[in-house]
Amino acid sequence: MLACCVAGPARAQDSQFGIKGLGTPGRMEGVRVRSTAGAFAPFDPISALADAALSDVGRLTAWTLSSTSYRHVSLGGADATLRTTRFPQMGLSGPIGHGIMLGGGFATYLDRSYQLATQDTVLVRGVPQPVTDLLSSDGGVVDLRVAASARAWGRLWLGLGLHLLTGSTRLRAVREFTNTTYSTAAQTEDVNYDGAGISASAIGLLGPTLRVAAFARSDSRLRARLAGAEIARNDLPVTVGGAVGWQPGSATRVAATVVYQSWGDAGQYAHNTTNWAVGAELGNQVPLRLGARGGRMPFSPAGAAPREWGASVGTGLRLAGGRGLIDMGLEHLQRRAVGLTERVWSFLLGITVRP
Repeated sequence: MLACCVAGPARAQDSQFGIKGLGTPGRMEGVRVRSTAGAFAPFDPISALADAALSDVGRLTAWTLSSTSYRHVSLGGADATLRTTRFPQMGLSGPIGHGIMLGGGFATYLDRSYQLATQDTVLVRGVPQPVTDLLSSDGGVVDLRVAASARAWGRLWLGLGLHLLTGSTRLRAVREFTNTTYSTAAQTEDVNYDGAGISASAIGLLGPTLRVAAFARSDSRLRARLAGAEIARNDLPVTVGGAVGWQPGSATRVAATVVYQSWGDAGQYAHNTTNWAVGAELGNQVPLRLGARGGRMPFSPAGAAPREWGASVGTGLRLAGGRGLIDMGLEHLQRRAVGLTERVWSFLLGITVRP
């Protein structure tokens, strides 16, 4: 039996490293934060990492972002170039009185969009017949979040969030025979997912230029259903992390973040991960943003957890006295595991409105 497996040009092809696991985890970060490689995520009210950051909103704020990625994959001597366009995040937040800020929205939690082509030879009535099997998945899991933040006392802000995980994927399997006298066979099924989580965080000011953040999140399990019947149940991770932000001048901001996630209980090909990010933002009206990140991915085709590193750069424009913000960024990621390398360039565009 001879078989080979390569990525095909799926309509929304995502990372190859999530295929054997639950999917590719989404980055719950705004464009400003992704342009600094995620370093400012715990201090950013648009990002969903630390709910306490909602205290920086000040007034009604709505936001969305788009991401267009160009992905080059090398697997066992075979290369493929893939393109993906997504709108992974949207949200709304603002004050509700008594010093409390309320926010909500959605962000991609896991992406499960891919297409695989496997070539094989099967016996039909004792005669070998070459076939091509196509397996595609389109969809994923979305995090629906409601969070609140308030000043506890002095220079300490606390935040709490509730998360509902929901989504679906459409799975399609097709077998094509090289011998056209045999008909093509196809089957399509829809798989639905559900889960829940809770998050808490704190941000403290240690002085006029220094602040720190601590955050934690616990997600229950991801349940998969096919035609109403449960077909899989996987544990989801506990997330903990911390960050430090420093503003040595009115136009200079620096931050660093570390995040640990216990993905190792999610299945056979899952691993616990620790990831870090450092970044800076220089300027106010048209700032320069840059950063670097590194660590591990939670799911691997085989063996140890894949390594990931990346670098980002970006800028932003303030419109109508700050009532409108346009953020732009460019992100480069490189991921490696045994036999598989993935390089990704992503163009990011974010729009924020403060009426």
